[in-house]
Amino acid sequence: MEVLTLIPNRRGFAPGQRGSIELWEPALREAGINLHWAPFETERLREILYQPGRRRAKAVEMARGYADRLKLLKRVGDYDAVFVYREAALLGPAFLERRIARRGVPIIYELDDPLYVPYRSPSNGYLSYLKFFGKIAEICRLAKVVIANSRHHVEFAARHIRAGKVWQVPSIVDTREYSFRPQPENLGRVTVGWSGSPTTTKNLRVVADALRELRGRVAHDVYLIGGTEFDLPGVEYEAQAWRRETEVEDLRRMQVGMVPVPVNEWNKRKFFMKTAQYMALGIPVVATPMGSNAYEIEHGRTGFLADTTGEWVKYLETLVRDEALRREMSGRAAEVARERFSLEANMPKVIEAFRAAAK
Repeated sequence: MEVLTLIPNRRGFAPGQRGSIELWEPALREAGINLHWAPFETERLREILYQPGRRRAKAVEMARGYADRLKLLKRVGDYDAVFVYREAALLGPAFLERRIARRGVPIIYELDDPLYVPYRSPSNGYLSYLKFFGKIAEICRLAKVVIANSRHHVEFAARHIRAGKVWQVPSIVDTREYSFRPQPENLGRVTVGWSGSPTTTKNLRVVADALRELRGRVAHDVYLIGGTEFDLPGVEYEAQAWRRETEVEDLRRMQVGMVPVPVNEWNKRKFFMKTAQYMALGIPVVATPMGSNAYEIEHGRTGFLADTTGEWVKYLETLVRDEALRREMSGRAAEVARERFSLEANMPKVIEAFRAAAK
């Protein structure tokens, strides 16, 4: 089975792609399913896309990406199926997806974020609305197979798909890399950590008051990945930029992981990959009970769900003070992660979904 694989970003850079189609590729190949990669973004667009401004340069590179896509459409009939990750182009309506469907080539569509919820990018402002949020429902209608990583996306796709089937497959953690190691015993100081990106550092405002209060209640360290400066007055922390090559070892410095998120329509539907990564490494999580956190974290067993500042302080302090509980939760979290988020647990379903598209 030969599959044209339309991805928005260049390979190796986007967390969503790395936790799904890029990670699936070796197992798909073994099953006789060959992926032919076609990223939309150019190298230049990748460099400037999330920089403020630069609208003219971005427009030029977007036009170049569209031109490459139109050339590909002339050869789409050479493939058994077309895989679309999120959208065939970074901006515009479902024009390319409609063209593919008219050619009679089945579409396998992967939806791993609530792209149907309107939002403004902090880097591109109102240009975000050129993404045509309503096109996600149309792509689901055009697809023969939809693969979605959360209950919310499955429900959305099921309302719109016509003749195909929706498969729920979580974002996957490579448990060979994110392998479990028991937490150290008799640790002098426990590290409470957070990992994100420059665009999500604002999420830490949710726990700013809790971290200030926690400082006066129990000795601990705070370690933040994803930037070097955070707006956390009164909180002592160590921070560093995110590095792909050291990500796993950096995360292992934490004994307690935080996933705080503000309340909005996007987060209510989102699958939080960082939660899955923490769990795979055996890092007990304290998280906002929103999106996938609400059903992936077993409150009191693999982590805690915290809705208020008081709850954040209570559960963080509990995990910092109680080594036995922390180690017990660590082992359970890793076991659940292997059962739910590993490649081995999910690849049979992924392979079956791909083959269903060609029937």
